[in-house]
Amino acid sequence: MTLPLELQQLIQRRVRDGVLLRLIGKWLKAGILEEGNVTYPDEGTPQGGVISPVLANIYLHEVLDVWFEKEVKPRMKGRAELVRYSDDFVICFEREEDARRVMEVLPKRMEKYGLTLHPEKTRLVEFRPPRPENRG
Repeated sequence: MTLPLELQQLIQRRVRDGVLLRLIGKWLKAGILEEGNVTYPDEGTPQGGVISPVLANIYLHEVLDVWFEKEVKPRMKGRAELVRYSDDFVICFEREEDARRVMEVLPKRMEKYGLTLHPEKTRLVEFRPPRPENRG
């Protein structure tokens, strides 16, 4: 199994231990057992594989987290925060216009690294404090 070049470079930048790098390679070559059948994907990380969440976090740290802190936040007119858990994330914006600007560029950022956003999960959600009459 081969990883995208960007992911290989990120792993080598973050993981210096040769033993651990070889272990990652073995995990990727081990295949996945599904319904009694072992499959060996040709590229990427195996869905459901032991190492997949670790590699996803390494990749998304660079692709999303670092980009958001260095490139996105400084360009916002209001406050903005990214909350990520594994490969899921929520971005909170103080201003709707900032949210809309990021929503326009986010799919392009993901595509640049061979990733896509889930069309049913990716959306803008308005969040406002409750009206005084609805407060407990």
